[in-house]
Amino acid sequence: MSSDRKMKRGKVQSLYKYLPDSWIDFSVRGKDRKQYIAKVDHWNSKKLDGINSKRLIRTVNHAVQSFAAQGRGGSSVNPISGFGAGLTQENCDILTPKVSDVERGIIAKISPLTFYCKKCKKVYQFNSEEAYNRNHRCKNCQIELTQFRQIYFCKCGYATDRHPGCPAHNFKDVYWDGKYDFTCRACKRKISMRAKCPECDATLGAKVALDPSQYFTCSLSLVDLIDEKLERFISETDYGKYIAIAYFIGKISSDQLGEVIDKGITTDPEKYNREYDKNFQMFKVVFGDENTAANAAKAATDKECGKAYAPIIEAVIGKLCAKSENIALLAEMILEHGMVKELKDHATLETAIKVARSLNTNADPESFRSIAERFGIKHVRACDKVPFIFCSYGYTRVKSGYEDGVQLHAFKEEQNGRKNIYAIHMNTEGVLFEFDRVAILEWLVKNEFIDSDDVPDLNSEEDVKLWFINNIKPEEIHPFTTIHEETSPATYYVYRLVHSISHLLIRAAADIGGLGRDSLSEYIFPGIPAVLIYVQNSQGFNLGSLFHTFEAYFDKWLLRANGLAQKCVFDPICIERHKACTGCLFLNEVSCQHFNKDLDRSLIIGHVDKRAKKRVVGFWEEK
Repeated sequence: MSSDRKMKRGKVQSLYKYLPDSWIDFSVRGKDRKQYIAKVDHWNSKKLDGINSKRLIRTVNHAVQSFAAQGRGGSSVNPISGFGAGLTQENCDILTPKVSDVERGIIAKISPLTFYCKKCKKVYQFNSEEAYNRNHRCKNCQIELTQFRQIYFCKCGYATDRHPGCPAHNFKDVYWDGKYDFTCRACKRKISMRAKCPECDATLGAKVALDPSQYFTCSLSLVDLIDEKLERFISETDYGKYIAIAYFIGKISSDQLGEVIDKGITTDPEKYNREYDKNFQMFKVVFGDENTAANAAKAATDKECGKAYAPIIEAVIGKLCAKSENIALLAEMILEHGMVKELKDHATLETAIKVARSLNTNADPESFRSIAERFGIKHVRACDKVPFIFCSYGYTRVKSGYEDGVQLHAFKEEQNGRKNIYAIHMNTEGVLFEFDRVAILEWLVKNEFIDSDDVPDLNSEEDVKLWFINNIKPEEIHPFTTIHEETSPATYYVYRLVHSISHLLIRAAADIGGLGRDSLSEYIFPGIPAVLIYVQNSQGFNLGSLFHTFEAYFDKWLLRANGLAQKCVFDPICIERHKACTGCLFLNEVSCQHFNKDLDRSLIIGHVDKRAKKRVVGFWEEK
């Protein structure tokens, strides 16, 4: 694109709206301002350094395979395209757009290159921007040509901006009827504005290029606190995942966890003996007595090699019944949640009470604690400078989710043989809500979602936490599919409850704090269970608004969320049939971690299913 047609876009905005092979609008500034439709051709990118690329690629690959799994055993087309056998560090790059006054990060080209004369309706189709620039006036009327704003796209991912011409005369003497057809005046042939998809043979009608369904970005976000060292600690050691769980259930402190992560645990007997011999010789010189030296050497070697943690690890293993891979996922979630909680820049509920008192707003700071307890929230804190990676890894057309014939496409390669994930790294703010595990267990039993005989000792925090570790299965949670109740009832109901509350909190924050609903997003920790409501871009408001909502209006926030849950404009159809819809719980898909799946308002407010003759007691019922 010529220098006056290069665009400046915010990085976050670019990541969702201005990706390769998408159609966009843009203005050309100059003597005469012009508005065009363009297609993003490519990005000028650079590698995004300083992140845990291994974890991001693994998470993206999981999402891609989740999409692919839906089409196995009967899809008319392969559900995914361009991802190869799978994404790895060896075949995939994490890229971010360059920011430079010399070289633009996003390059787009005018598309469609089909134009017409508003006066005589003569149609022109150019092969390049340069050809259009040389002939941008009608040969008949000498007026500026107008761009057609229609393209053709298919749910298999195919798209084209080329309009059909006359088979005999191309566009030499083609005119537009102002509606849906062209006419070749040379041979009197009528040409319908339709195209045939060469991939799946579907007939395609002309659609507006800026129709949102021409391009749905597949994206996800990741808290960037688990570095490669910590990930190796969990996945490549025999003990890492068990140490993380020991930390979660209170068997070791945060300092002890850090010590084990830093120094590791020696499981090799030969290495242990070498350390012991070295210490023994040192203490023998110090004490001059072999027995004293031996005792001191053993104590020092046990500490250095982490042997003191062996009985703790053994005890944890004895209390777990979850699969090993599930334990690893939960361990990662535990550490991630703990690290968010321990961020230095934060505000607690006690801080919020003090701030609300000083502001003298219409909030009731003296009720903050009781409000949290009433709504089943055990801990809550606002966190600043939460490091997030936001990434996009592919796109679909026509439909944002899977159905037969829909194909998820990888971005075209910038380097031969290297797949692309586009990402940005940004520090943002969020509010972390950790739910009352005992309250959730009591609610599950009350609704007979779980057997009362399976409930742990509710007076034992360790037993309660272990129940969630053993019964919540993150491997059952996939971004594009709903959770199967039969496979894991606990996961099904706990996730649906937390996810539904998360959406209400986002909607309420937008109402109370004046935040853009699409500027907020969720990050769910189902095994804790907890949710982080965070700012996912800074377009349209100043960072700090979510912090202010928490500190100044915490009670109003929760009460508003409860109020939003009580009714939907589409009731009774919504609550009777769907349990969630655009009128109550649905969010923009950029804001939802799970594409508006696994949402159920009846779990929050309660409902009597007349057909099933069953009553569901709501988690927030009568709050």
